[in-house]
Amino acid sequence: MSHRIEKTKTFLQESLAKSPYFARHPGALSYRYEHSLRVAAIGAQIARADGLDEEALTLGCLLHDISYSREFITQEDWLNHGRESAALARPWLLSLGLSPKQTEELCYGIAIHVDDQADFEGERTPLAELIGDCDNIDRYDSYRIYEILESSGFSSMETAGQLTWLTERLPRMREYTQLELTTPTATKLWQEKARFQLMFHERLYEQLTLPGRVL
Repeated sequence: MSHRIEKTKTFLQESLAKSPYFARHPGALSYRYEHSLRVAAIGAQIARADGLDEEALTLGCLLHDISYSREFITQEDWLNHGRESAALARPWLLSLGLSPKQTEELCYGIAIHVDDQADFEGERTPLAELIGDCDNIDRYDSYRIYEILESSGFSSMETAGQLTWLTERLPRMREYTQLELTTPTATKLWQEKARFQLMFHERLYEQLTLPGRVL
């Protein structure tokens, strides 16, 4: 692992620790930092397999959520967190000795990873677009199942409501299994996660419709 990556991991950890929200919710701090490390590991894997700059993509992935060091109050704050992260990442990347061109490439990818919008001009290079891809690959995993079921109140629904909820989600989940991302390796990793998600929810639907199921 490069010296610049090690320094950036420390910078990220120290920055997130300054968040007033994380001071009150230390579990959320652990998740956000570990999520960033997983996204960076995914980026490194994809870069190695697809012949891209592994260090650069790893750095961009590490910093994609660094604006969580600030407290989000509104939904707009959350929507802006990619652009805010890019603004915070730029001086750090330059301090590491990255060229202005590569810094802007990574910052553009960081800026667009939430809502596909940046507040500055940039190019949608594979490296830039992969930052969002890596984020989505990590988020669309096992913990996502728990998170969505919990936030939707699934366990407190009547069976009819649970079946309706699943019926509405399944078509989109099937579409996700065919979605192609920026590179072959990113697509492979994404589709593996998407098939797992689909399999779980289809089996959940089947179990809820079995005659004589245990209540």
